[in-house]
Amino acid sequence: MMATYITKRLLQAVLVLLGITAVVFFVLNLTGDPVELMLPPTATLDDIAAFRADHGFDDPIIVQYGRFLKGLCVGDFGTSYYYDEPALDLVLERLPATLELTLASLFMALIWGIPAGIISAVKRNSKTDVLVRIIALVGQCIPVFWLGIMMIMLFAVELHWLPTAGRGTFWHLVMPAFCLGVFTSASITRLLRSGMIDIMGKDFIRVARAKGLSQKVVVIKHAFKNAISSVLTLLGLQVAALLGGAVITETVFAWPGIGRLAVESIHNRDFMVVEAVVIVMALGFVLINLIVDILYSIIDPRVSY
Repeated sequence: MMATYITKRLLQAVLVLLGITAVVFFVLNLTGDPVELMLPPTATLDDIAAFRADHGFDDPIIVQYGRFLKGLCVGDFGTSYYYDEPALDLVLERLPATLELTLASLFMALIWGIPAGIISAVKRNSKTDVLVRIIALVGQCIPVFWLGIMMIMLFAVELHWLPTAGRGTFWHLVMPAFCLGVFTSASITRLLRSGMIDIMGKDFIRVARAKGLSQKVVVIKHAFKNAISSVLTLLGLQVAALLGGAVITETVFAWPGIGRLAVESIHNRDFMVVEAVVIVMALGFVLINLIVDILYSIIDPRVSY
């Protein structure tokens, strides 16, 4: 049953990726002619015509798309117009930096979001609960780019505690990871709080307390364990969102990941690199959601495929 389900999901993923490639390819080709940026201003009309013929820009758009799909089937995403290197190699070279930032921000979100959600649910309607809810609400409302700029001005420019940009040491990672993980942490806190409050009103929680179990056992073993499935769903979406949100964070902090590469490639009209970045991100979305669905059946025995 599980093997059949995974096979169906992978087939659906192929259709999703095919649709994404079509949308991205045709939208990018509507943004302008990359030849204008790839040749020097002194290029003659004959130079432009020869360049277009050599790179296939004279072919109909549907022919160019078909050629692009043919390359994808053999793992060829084309060559970067700007860097004159294979587009996939450029993306894979920057991917470890983005994964490092994503995992660090996710770790930060978990170590703050889960304890805050549990404490807020256990101390419902107390001053602590109100404070946690206010902080979580603010965390979900603050724009990522604004928070990043404010952190740079305070911790880098004024206090000189942290480096302003770049990648290399642990301290370079602190501000980008915190900035990217704030929204996820706030979302985990609010969702876990509401889920645990609902579960702690169930009959089996009353039975557990009637048996004389300690508050810690009731909260962690019974309430938290049953509320974690909703958090797992959120994590699947948030990990994928973190990959997408890294575009803004990497730009603000000059983090050398695929998000910054995508922004630079869009400015340069480097279509092949942008398409490679989007496809790699889309593949990450699909795989993460598939893993989350599989984990459902492991965490909750009631879930079956």
